[in-house]
Amino acid sequence: MFNPTKKSFTSLSSREFEQYSLDILKEQTAELEDVYFAHDKIMESHDGNYQIDGYIEFTVMDVRYKTLIECKHYKSSITREKVVLLHDKLKSLGAQKGILISTSNFQSGAIQYAEVHGIALIQLTEAATSYELRESFNIITASGRKPFNYGKPYSGVLVTNDEHGISCSYLSRNNTKLSIFLLE
Repeated sequence: MFNPTKKSFTSLSSREFEQYSLDILKEQTAELEDVYFAHDKIMESHDGNYQIDGYIEFTVMDVRYKTLIECKHYKSSITREKVVLLHDKLKSLGAQKGILISTSNFQSGAIQYAEVHGIALIQLTEAATSYELRESFNIITASGRKPFNYGKPYSGVLVTNDEHGISCSYLSRNNTKLSIFLLE
């Protein structure tokens, strides 16, 4: 399991970080039909214009779905307030889902709020970061593992909150948890 409290600041510039994050999302949504991606998009709403770091639209059963992506290239933990701001943008722009991608970890309040309001949290971390597999709390089944990411320098870690606590999952071509999140 990846340690969600570990700081993993990257050497990417803010723009490189945003584009790398969108590349990870393109890989994760490859099986969706009629997918449209935009970077650094200005969107109009009844209450003003919003700058969005990334935007995804896709069609499922003839319904068009919108997803807003915010990228936070921070050294400090992501607070609940940052997730609340993304949720407010979702409501104003009529989007169904939100994704917040960070170079830093997420505070527990941010994770809890995101879970309730349909926002995925992803931490970008160095691919060389090792992790442990746990069967349950304090029972380690494998340690020192490194994610397989097809030679890319960074990996995305989906951070969720469930009945057992905080759960982390490395995103890859074989891990479809983010696609499932978008379709729920």
